[in-house]
Amino acid sequence: MRLLELKFENFKSFKGHVTVPLGPGFTCITGPNGSGKSNITDAILFILGSRSTKLLRARKLKQLIHGFQEGSKKKSGPKSCKVSMSFDNSDRFLAIEKDLVTFTKGIKLKGKETSTYYQIDKKKSSAREFEALFSRAGLYATGYNIIQQGDVIQTSLMSGIERRRKIEDVAGITAYDNRLKSTRSARKSVEADLVLLNERAKESKRTLKQLEREKEDAEKLENIIKEINENEIALKFRTIFDLEAEIESRREIVEKYTKELEKIDKKQLKRKEDIEENQLKFKEIENEIGISGGNKARELQEELDKARVAHALAGRNAESAQNELRDLEVERKTIVGEHKIASNELKTLTKELDSLDKAIKKLESKVTAKVSRLTELEGAAANNSEVVKEQRDQLEVLRKKAGELEMQRHRIEGEKEQLENQLTNAKEQVVRSEQWLESIVTDAKEADFQLKDMEIGNKSANQNLEKIKKKHKDVLKSIEKYQKDLSNLESKLRNLSMKLASKEAAQRAREEFGGYAKGVKAILQCRDEGKLPGIIGTVAELGRVDKEYATALEVAAGARLQSIVTENDRAAAEAIEFLKRNNIGRVRFLPLNKIHSYKPSAAAILISKKPGAIGFAQDLVKFDSRYKDAFGNVFGDTVIIDSLSNARKHLGKGRMVTLQGELLESGGALVGGAAPRTGISFGTADRTEIDNLSAEIGNLDAEKLQKSSALGELIDSAGKLATARQELESERAAFQTRVTDYDGRAEEVKKRVQEAEDALRSRQGMVEALQGEIIERKESIENLEQDIQIITGEIAEATKDLQTIAGGKSSKNIAKLQSELDEFRDELSGKQSQFAALSAKTEATKSDVGRLKGDLDLNGKEQKDLQKVLKEESQNSAKLDKELKRLRKEEQTKFKQLKGLRDSRDSLHDALTELKSEFSTNQELKRSRKHAMNDLKVEIATREPRLLEAKGKIPNDIETPQTVLSREKLENSKEILERKRNRLGSVNMLSLDHYRLESERFGEIKKHRKQLKEEVKRLESLEIKISSKKENKFMGVYNHIGKSFKTSFKEITGGGDAKIVLENKDSPFEGGVTIKARMPKKKLYPVEALSGGEKSLVSMAFIFAIQGYDPSPFYLLDEPDQNLDGVNTEHIGRAIAMQSSFAQFLVVSLHHAALREAENVIGVFMGDDGVSRLHQIQDVDNFISSLPTETEAKA
Repeated sequence: MRLLELKFENFKSFKGHVTVPLGPGFTCITGPNGSGKSNITDAILFILGSRSTKLLRARKLKQLIHGFQEGSKKKSGPKSCKVSMSFDNSDRFLAIEKDLVTFTKGIKLKGKETSTYYQIDKKKSSAREFEALFSRAGLYATGYNIIQQGDVIQTSLMSGIERRRKIEDVAGITAYDNRLKSTRSARKSVEADLVLLNERAKESKRTLKQLEREKEDAEKLENIIKEINENEIALKFRTIFDLEAEIESRREIVEKYTKELEKIDKKQLKRKEDIEENQLKFKEIENEIGISGGNKARELQEELDKARVAHALAGRNAESAQNELRDLEVERKTIVGEHKIASNELKTLTKELDSLDKAIKKLESKVTAKVSRLTELEGAAANNSEVVKEQRDQLEVLRKKAGELEMQRHRIEGEKEQLENQLTNAKEQVVRSEQWLESIVTDAKEADFQLKDMEIGNKSANQNLEKIKKKHKDVLKSIEKYQKDLSNLESKLRNLSMKLASKEAAQRAREEFGGYAKGVKAILQCRDEGKLPGIIGTVAELGRVDKEYATALEVAAGARLQSIVTENDRAAAEAIEFLKRNNIGRVRFLPLNKIHSYKPSAAAILISKKPGAIGFAQDLVKFDSRYKDAFGNVFGDTVIIDSLSNARKHLGKGRMVTLQGELLESGGALVGGAAPRTGISFGTADRTEIDNLSAEIGNLDAEKLQKSSALGELIDSAGKLATARQELESERAAFQTRVTDYDGRAEEVKKRVQEAEDALRSRQGMVEALQGEIIERKESIENLEQDIQIITGEIAEATKDLQTIAGGKSSKNIAKLQSELDEFRDELSGKQSQFAALSAKTEATKSDVGRLKGDLDLNGKEQKDLQKVLKEESQNSAKLDKELKRLRKEEQTKFKQLKGLRDSRDSLHDALTELKSEFSTNQELKRSRKHAMNDLKVEIATREPRLLEAKGKIPNDIETPQTVLSREKLENSKEILERKRNRLGSVNMLSLDHYRLESERFGEIKKHRKQLKEEVKRLESLEIKISSKKENKFMGVYNHIGKSFKTSFKEITGGGDAKIVLENKDSPFEGGVTIKARMPKKKLYPVEALSGGEKSLVSMAFIFAIQGYDPSPFYLLDEPDQNLDGVNTEHIGRAIAMQSSFAQFLVVSLHHAALREAENVIGVFMGDDGVSRLHQIQDVDNFISSLPTETEAKA
């Protein structure tokens, strides 16, 4: 890779576009101090990515722009700068697949702010991309290959540690340091984890000892729990058997109702067909009535009204057209006569105008001859003197002006006469317009009188019609209200019937097919059929409870709700024999003659008086007093408590049930969770509600009948009012037609009045305008006459002066000739005045002829149009007359049809009402059965998932038993097991799992601890290996640079010696690197003891040594020989020249030695305008000879 050229644009001291060509090898940039040499260095640093403006010798980026001055108001200077570097990349040193690559970086001013942009080969780039590409190529703004002015000595001034780190950077030791850092961090983390694991192992061992004691109690409890689980399995099988019995009984009833519904459906299908058939007929008649009596009648009436109005309008239009035709014919005759007179007058005027024109031309030729003769005489008389000539010219101008004024006066007089003629015509038109307006106003008054008369009659018809309409509207509203009320009643009846059916079905389901056991249902069925005497009923049937206590009391009674109360023990014995005989289960009986009365215990009485206690269970049930002992047997001394929290205060002291259904046994057992759903419950207020519903339905039926009767009467009344309304509408339409006719006529007359008034105003305005124009013409003529009089006087004076100047005989001849000329001119002026007046009159007559011709054409067109209208309106009137007759006949026919249709509609309405009533009754029955079926199906559906759920709770490996103990015995067994469990006290059942898990955890901890110890050993070994590799790498680079440094120093100094020495050879990274050097014929000294120039030589040798190990594509050195004498500058120059065969060097120097050794020399000079300029120096020797010697320069 090689740097080919630099390009600047307005960068620092360089103005405009500047190109710095850079050859291979050694390029030297020279020039006086302050000429801008170092600005080239700044440009390279700028593009390589220096982020410090201090390195670029500027406080702000904007100061890099040429000519920028902070706070300056100058606006014409550059607003941007940029630098480009072009590289030969044929070796692909840069990671870009191109042979030539150009990097561009620039700054733009935006107000007070600056923005920086980046480009690679003129394509947008970024600072990050620049940095990535340059770093891969080993190019850095702060790299060892770039030495800024005054920095060459820095390597010598470094501390030993800094010098060692410099070698580390070259060796790439950073990667080893990062690996060592991460390895040590990992080892410390593992050691910390190992400490934590040791603590966990101790804790786990203590926990195992404690859990071993708890494990023994847990094993005992585990056996008890096993027995409890077996008991729970038995209870689950008990639930399954009960649910299966309940589902079977409900399915039987569903089947029975299904058959009953099939019969009802067949009957309802026939009724539905009858209803639909009658409804269709009713709808057809209603539509026909609606069309004939409503829509069709209205449409017919509208057609009649339209036909009447159209007929009247057609007649009126025809009459109006006939009248206008007569007026137009009279007008046409008048226009023809006027046109003929005007045409004859125009011919006469034209002849007179031609004759007058010939006379004027003849006079004009005489005047011209006299003027020529007069000019000759006046010229001869004055011998062509200037005075006479001027006086004659002046006289001629005055005469010419007089002629022009005279012509203007004649023209205006002609215009005035033409305007006066137009004014006369306009006044005549105004008189005719006033007469026409008067005639039309009279017609308008007559039309208004007739219209008012018609409106009075129309108003009376409208008032009568509005009264009928209002009454008809009120009746229709009443009909709508009654229909709405009936609809609401029917809806209410349907809802109440459905509710009643639902209640009855639910009641029947509870009474007949509730969740009773199979044996209980069989006994109840035998009771109802009279097969078993003495059976009173179940406890559930005989009691009534409030809804708020229902759940608590049903839980308190439990399975005893199914207990059957009998008259005596004999009836109970017969029932038991029946059950045995049919093998249908067991039932609990309560014979009234044998059961004992039950008194609550003292403990129960105490509980009943505690806060939260509602009372004894049997006291909250409503029953016949003779069943008191039976309910006492069922409930015993059970107390109902409002909440579980209050009940728990007395747990173990008595039997209690909460309102939410939790059961607390006297033995201390507590049963709770979701409330049990057995399907058996006490009766509530449903029976009373059923009676109330039945009564309400009866009342609504009576109200429905009464409203239906009233609705029929209203419908009849509405029909009669509709007929009266139609008759009045016909009467009103007749009046409306006549009003419309006269209204149209009045409108037409008003329109004509308006037109007449507009025409009158227009003509009056024309008269006023013409009068104004005539006045203006009169004033113009008066002004012209005054001007002519003045000019005439001036002509006389001028003529007199001319005669005086001419003198003698010539004066008399001139005077005579002038007199004759004046006579001719007066005569010509008179003729011209006549010609102007005659021209004006001719033009006015032409205008009249044209106007009359246009009026005649317009009259003809209007007559033609009116004749067409007259024909069309006459034909239309005849056609409408026939249509009116047809519509009147159709109107009479419609009235006869309506009465028969209404009678048929009423009959169908009665039949439909009866059919719908029957259909509704059966539908209600059907709904009640369906509702009951749905309830039963819902109960089946709710029980089936419960059955499946109950079966699903049974483990697959357990067989279904043939028999299962009763729920009561199972519950008692469960209580005993619970007491055993309670005696064990608080047992940590998790201790078994905890012990097992803790044992496993202790084993895992020991295993993990072993792994961590092994990991610590591995990481320690890895640290040793990395440290060894790091040291070996460092020492390899150190030795290489040391040898190169020794060689480079010897070459630079011409025989000197230098070496780099480790401060700590055993541990290189715990000490620094020192430099010792010996100049030729001198002793060996540490670098700190050398002179400034000697330090510069040491620094350059060190840089060349690094170059030997880690070469850079190019080097930038800004005055590296600044502090050196002549001999040493030659050494430096030769050394750079030798190194330039391996890399490209760009050196800024003032010394002659550097210039002689360089392959390319570029001079930088600054002009008087403060702008740096470049000059390629071809003959270096001549250039050096032209310069002062270095000694002189320093002096």
